[in-house]
Amino acid sequence: MGENAADLKKRADLARAQRDWAQDAYWRRRICGQEPERRGAWVQLGHALKEAGFHAKAEDAYLKALTLKPDDAEIILQLAHLSKVRGRLDETADLLRQARDMGHSERDQIEADLRLLKKVDNKTVFWGVGEDRTDLRVFLSAPSAPVAEDQREAAAAGLGQADYSYSFAMRGFIQALEELEIDHTVIIKPEYVSDIRKRSTAEVNLHIGFYPPDRMRVLKGAYNVNCFAWEFDRLRSPEESFSHHAFSQQAEMLSVPDELWIPSSQGVEAVKAVVSCPVSRVPAPVLGAHARRPRDGRPTERDIARAGRDLAGVNWEPLAILPRIQNTMDGAARARGSTLPSLLASLGLEKPTLYLSVFNVHDYRKQIEPLLEGFLRFAESDPNAILLLKMSTPHRAKRLANRILLEEQIADAGRMVRPMVSDRVWITDGALTRGELNRLYDAAAFYVCTSHAEGQNLPLLEAMARGVVPITVDHTAMADYISNNDAVVIPSQTRPLDIRLTARYRMYGVDTNYVDAADVHSALRTARDIPDGDYAHKSAASWEEVRSQFGTEVVANQLRTLVEKLKVGEAA
Repeated sequence: MGENAADLKKRADLARAQRDWAQDAYWRRRICGQEPERRGAWVQLGHALKEAGFHAKAEDAYLKALTLKPDDAEIILQLAHLSKVRGRLDETADLLRQARDMGHSERDQIEADLRLLKKVDNKTVFWGVGEDRTDLRVFLSAPSAPVAEDQREAAAAGLGQADYSYSFAMRGFIQALEELEIDHTVIIKPEYVSDIRKRSTAEVNLHIGFYPPDRMRVLKGAYNVNCFAWEFDRLRSPEESFSHHAFSQQAEMLSVPDELWIPSSQGVEAVKAVVSCPVSRVPAPVLGAHARRPRDGRPTERDIARAGRDLAGVNWEPLAILPRIQNTMDGAARARGSTLPSLLASLGLEKPTLYLSVFNVHDYRKQIEPLLEGFLRFAESDPNAILLLKMSTPHRAKRLANRILLEEQIADAGRMVRPMVSDRVWITDGALTRGELNRLYDAAAFYVCTSHAEGQNLPLLEAMARGVVPITVDHTAMADYISNNDAVVIPSQTRPLDIRLTARYRMYGVDTNYVDAADVHSALRTARDIPDGDYAHKSAASWEEVRSQFGTEVVANQLRTLVEKLKVGEAA
């Protein structure tokens, strides 16, 4: 074509900016053909090939660059990164030490990587060298790393983003495996492992993945189980696919693993009709939130005060939605931002009762508008009721809480939005540690859920595990554990997806569940008026429901049965 190296570099840089690694590698290869003695061209080709998944060719490119400058610590470091991606952890450590000793400027980061490799203990944990042969080793993976809930910034990573709930589900399985003392390893990018049997001495290697269909990953050499949550009565049909990419076909992708674990009975029925692999109900364990015992009654003022002290770093804003002057309302709400003790003191309530809801504000299934309308009507007749909304969003501190609530949960192009302004409803988008979230549950008398549909509903289950009495719908996943025995049930009606939900989920002719504000109001009044003895009964029933359905024993039984089948070749 006659392009010079500068023109080719522009094309390559554009492909890299667009993360089109195959095109990037194509142009970089042509640059190397024109300038074979330029070390940097080979390094850039190595980067592109590594990102495109051509690891052997990437290594060749880096080694070619190294022949041009044998003392280049940066090339050695890039070879170390490539070795880590390929699972060659001993080789990675050697290359990292070599780059460090050659005086690489990123010495601190290299030392940190070396410390991390020591924690992995490659010889005894991952590769199986010198390891006694075991019956079972479990490998886990998800689109993102496990959630570290003991640190606020770590807990905030990924909150509100697409598919982040899969990492929370993986966390529950990790906790169960730890309690069961089953060997397990978290793998990032399992597709990069050529054959796990070369690295593990276990008799059975089990990979539990946590992926939606379009992001499915399997581990070669292992029995692959994928955990997948689904809340509609059927999967998306091929005609409803939004992409020509092969991964967009839900039924085909869900048939790739050896087995599917789905957290709800409703999800199992929807999926097993169209996939070719076995499907079982295996919910994610709920362990980190579980209280030692159920409650004797509603939280006392002392319980609420204690929670307020422990949540002193969390800022709440009052509900202030009025679209025509939303900018003004946002500023006023931000100015009134307050901690929980301060806002309770400012309201001067005699015996406050806290109602709580925790949700991803970008998730249209949450159906927050009737919850707000029903609570505002309820608050007119109950001077002590306060609703706390704990939202998850990746836009913390960048967008105002009321505005994002309006835009994501309430605004609709087809109608006008009524004003919602109240100092009895308070919102936070702050990230909470596990301890802080548990304390928030402990202060709440009731947990409110009005979702259109759920695949498992971990926040509701966590609240129940703390003894909070639910005021909730009882359909989809909730049908497995919600009843009049352990909750105040909000009635719902089945109707087709509206335009907004249809556009979000790209499904047609599908029904979902709707609630009315009047029914929310009625359920709130019923919950307020239940006798103390009935409250204690529902609290104990909620606590027991989570313990029995979402404890370690469910996972233990499933693993025990699966391993026995695999040993005799029934599930191979």
